[in-house]
Amino acid sequence: MTVKHEKHNILFLQVYKLCSPALKKRFWFLLFAMALLAVVETVVVGLIAFYAAAVSDPQATFQLETFDLLRTFAVLTPALSTPKAMIATLSLIVIAVIPLKNAFRGFVTYRLARYSAALEAYLGEKLLSGLLSRDYRWHVQQNSADLVNLVNWRHHLGRNFVRPYLNIVCEISMLLVLLSGLLFVQPLISLLFIFVQGGAGVLVYRGLRRGLDQSAAGCRVCEIEMNRHVTRAVHGVKDVKITLTAPFFVQRFSSQAQKFSKMFGLQQFWRESPLLVLESIGFVLIAAAILLMLFGLGYSPLQTTGTTALLAVTAWRTLPAFNRVVSSLAGIRTARPYVVSLLEELHHHAQKDDDKIPQPLPFDREIRFKQLSFAYDPQQPVLTDFNVTIQKGQSLGIMGPSGCGKSTFIDLLCGLLEPQQGAIFIDDLQLAGNMLVAWRQNIGYVPQTPYIFDGTLAENIAFGLEESAIDSERVAEVCKMACIDFLEQLPKGYDTQIGERGIRLSGGQRQRVAIARALYRRPQVLIFDEATSALDEEKDAEIRQLLLQLKGEQTLVVVSHRPSTVADCDMMLKLG
Repeated sequence: MTVKHEKHNILFLQVYKLCSPALKKRFWFLLFAMALLAVVETVVVGLIAFYAAAVSDPQATFQLETFDLLRTFAVLTPALSTPKAMIATLSLIVIAVIPLKNAFRGFVTYRLARYSAALEAYLGEKLLSGLLSRDYRWHVQQNSADLVNLVNWRHHLGRNFVRPYLNIVCEISMLLVLLSGLLFVQPLISLLFIFVQGGAGVLVYRGLRRGLDQSAAGCRVCEIEMNRHVTRAVHGVKDVKITLTAPFFVQRFSSQAQKFSKMFGLQQFWRESPLLVLESIGFVLIAAAILLMLFGLGYSPLQTTGTTALLAVTAWRTLPAFNRVVSSLAGIRTARPYVVSLLEELHHHAQKDDDKIPQPLPFDREIRFKQLSFAYDPQQPVLTDFNVTIQKGQSLGIMGPSGCGKSTFIDLLCGLLEPQQGAIFIDDLQLAGNMLVAWRQNIGYVPQTPYIFDGTLAENIAFGLEESAIDSERVAEVCKMACIDFLEQLPKGYDTQIGERGIRLSGGQRQRVAIARALYRRPQVLIFDEATSALDEEKDAEIRQLLLQLKGEQTLVVVSHRPSTVADCDMMLKLG
């Protein structure tokens, strides 16, 4: 599904549909709170306008019929007995009401911010889950820096899109109630104020849309490029230092950063320009209204003062509100390119099947590749009419030159790729669809270049488990099986932080950690994909001894360029 040309309200509905029931419920609570805030704001504006008029002419205010009616109530008589008492009473009311109103507005602001953060956390979780559920072949075609960037853009959904959208609803609700009250009190002046101010807001927004879209799209492209250059430099820091190419990466980053600064400057200019325009128009309107009332409509100074106070207080609330509406619209347009990208990925995930992990696929007899063909490029097939059968408990050694299809065979066996022709059978079941995930639970995989994350040795071995769920006895057992003999070099043993990508370990030590990781979950099929390439002859001999111990207990697939490593396998497969 594409969302590239959808309008803001359609995008918002798509975001809403992706929310959990709890988030949808909180959304309606916020709408109610914002509507109530609009009413409260309007009442307070009227109170302040009346208070300002009373202070400017206490005697005239004191003689109003409304106060005569209120003074008939005995409890109110002392508070309204004199103009001075009336001003004191109104002052106390203002002192009590304004903090309460601001406290309520603060509460609504807090709930809005919390809701937007909760929404981006929820959708960020769905986004990451969706990315990880994508086909392996799709992943190998992507730039990892772009995928990290995509998940980091989740704040554009919450803080930069949904929150401004809700702010617009809140401000427009307040404006509608406030201007309706003003229209009731002073129809002619109110219509002038509403049409000129509202029309100016619409024209200003229409004028800045194109500039916002261009600057937002430019910022997005620059962010992607900057992130790519930083990722390449940091991940390849060893090569960067050896080849002395740091200035190249810094220059490429700087070039994009300069473009970003220009685009960001334009973006902020377009976002701030409504305030400058609307503020100027607002005060011109107030001055024009005063002149119109005095000389055009023949109002008395008292009438002019009261209406001017009401207009001034209304402007005090509406001008910032108008500005926040236009600014929020500008923010939504700024976030729009990011939201489109995020929604496309989220919609892709929403169309997928349930992500619950199934039970491991039963494996009792054999793995059979039957007339299997696979090609990344139709013109260059990797495997053609390929047949092989591996009995449970057997060991298969695989050798062959680079590019002969060894890695493709392993990816097919792991269920990361699906055959384009032919099939893979586990016992009598054809391996396809949802069974791929179930089959992977039987696999223990040791790659040539293992991934070691910035955590403890135990966390790296029990990959993907919470610290509290790690079986320390099993960790010790597999460390012994994987010939991990460097524990005495680690100050905290299994709880030692071993650095991002295992930077504090040698290549052979990282390989042994990967072997221990594969063994930890007691897999039925254990795959060594050039897993001993980083080990010296002595350690390779120890791993061969491990393979001999595992023969018959587990199904082994060993890919190696060393004939000695695969010499003891039950079967030999030569590719290429």
